[in-house]
Amino acid sequence: MNPIQIELFKIDKQWQQVVKKHPTEILFLCLGERHEVNLFEAYFKYQLTEESRTDDIYLLHYQGFQNKSDYGRSLVKEWKEIFDLWQKDTGKGVVWNVESAEYAKAYKTDAYVPIMALTRLCDLYPELKLKKIYIQLAPTGIDDVIGLSEWINECCKFVKATNNQNIKLVYTEHHTHRTLKKLKQGIDFRLNIDVGRLMQNAAAHTNREKSNPEADYQQQILTASNYLSKGKHEQANAVLERAIVIAQKQGLHEAVVAARIMLAQSLAVKNKKNEAREQYEMALARAGEHSQLSAHIHMSYGSFLLAHAGKEEAKKYFEKAIKIAEMLGNDFIAMECTRLLGQLSESKITGSAKAMAYYVKCLEIARKMPVEKRRQSSMAYTASIMLKKYGADSPEGKKLDMDMQRDYGEDWKSMAEVPKNHANPLS
Repeated sequence: MNPIQIELFKIDKQWQQVVKKHPTEILFLCLGERHEVNLFEAYFKYQLTEESRTDDIYLLHYQGFQNKSDYGRSLVKEWKEIFDLWQKDTGKGVVWNVESAEYAKAYKTDAYVPIMALTRLCDLYPELKLKKIYIQLAPTGIDDVIGLSEWINECCKFVKATNNQNIKLVYTEHHTHRTLKKLKQGIDFRLNIDVGRLMQNAAAHTNREKSNPEADYQQQILTASNYLSKGKHEQANAVLERAIVIAQKQGLHEAVVAARIMLAQSLAVKNKKNEAREQYEMALARAGEHSQLSAHIHMSYGSFLLAHAGKEEAKKYFEKAIKIAEMLGNDFIAMECTRLLGQLSESKITGSAKAMAYYVKCLEIARKMPVEKRRQSSMAYTASIMLKKYGADSPEGKKLDMDMQRDYGEDWKSMAEVPKNHANPLS
C-alpha cells in the first residue's frame, strides 16, 4: 500500500465513523485546508472506481452554480445522460421519468428535482433503497452564494419531507474561510491530515533511486515543510541549507530561490533579521523580475521590511511586486500589495484620499478573482476600512455594503479579519 492509499484508508475510516454517528443526518460538511478537502474529493472519486469495495453510491458534481432555479436540473441532466447510455448498451428498455413540476409552487429553488429523480430511480430498482446515495456538491464557480445556501437548505427540507433515509448531501469547505454561512442544518467534521508528512512519505516511496539530485532536493523541501508546520525552525533551517547546496550543485536556479525564501521566512520568525535579509537579497538577485516566483519574493520581502525595517523601503518592493503580478496576471498578489500600499499611504497630515484610491483599485482587482480565491484574500477587510471612511449611511457606504453583500453575502462584515501582513502606518 502506497502513502496515498494509506491516507485514503484513514479518510475512509474517519468518514465511516461520522456517518455511523449521525445516521439520520442529511447534510455533511467536510472542513479542512484546501489540500485536505481535495484529498476528501479524491476519496469520493476513488469510490467511483472498480477498485472500491463500497456498497454505497457516491456522486461527485463540479457543475458551476449559476442560479437556484436550474442547478438541480443540471445534476439530473448528467445522471439521465449516463442512464440513457447504459440503457442503450443493455437494451432493457427501462424508462426513467425525471420530470418534476408538481412541487414548483411550494419551493423557491429546484432542489426537489434531483431528489424526486433519485426517488423514482429507487422505485425502478428497489435494491438501491438498501444503499446510501452520497451526492457531493463541488461547484467550480458560484455566482450566487446566498442562492446556493437556499438551494441546499431546500434540498435537505425536501429529503426530510419525503422521508428518504438513503439520500445524503456532502459539501466541502475551507475550515476558516467558510463560503456558505446560511445553512440551517447539517453536521460538520474536520479532516485531520498531516499533509507535510504525507508528501514526505510519498516522495520517499517514489524516490527509490537515492542518487537522483532533483528527487533528493524535493525530499529535503518536504522534510523542511513538515518541520516548519510543527514550529521546529532550527531543524527546518538545517534541512533547507542542505536543499540549497543540492540545488546549487545541479544548477537548479528556481529551486535555490525557493529554498532561500523558505529559509528567510523561517529565520524572520526567530527574529534573525540580518540573516533573513541576506537570504532575501540573494534570492532576489537570482530570481530576476519576470516570474511568479519573483512577484512572491518581492511581496514577501516587502512584508519583512515593513515589520523589521522602514515603510519607505517596503513600499518599493510592494510596488515592484504589483508591476510583476500585473504583467503575469497574478491578481491575488496585485490586490494584496495594493491594499498594503493603501494602508501605508494613510497619514495624519495628508489624510486618506491617496489611500482610498488604492482601496478602490484593490476591490476592482479582487472582483476579477474566482469566489474562493477572493474569500481567502483581504477583500472584506479592505471594504470594512472603506465603509468606516465613507460612513455606513452615506450613499457611497450604502452602495459598497450592497456590492459586498452581492459578492460575499449579508454577513460579509464578519469575514473582515485583520490580515497577517496588516500595516498600521499611524502607530
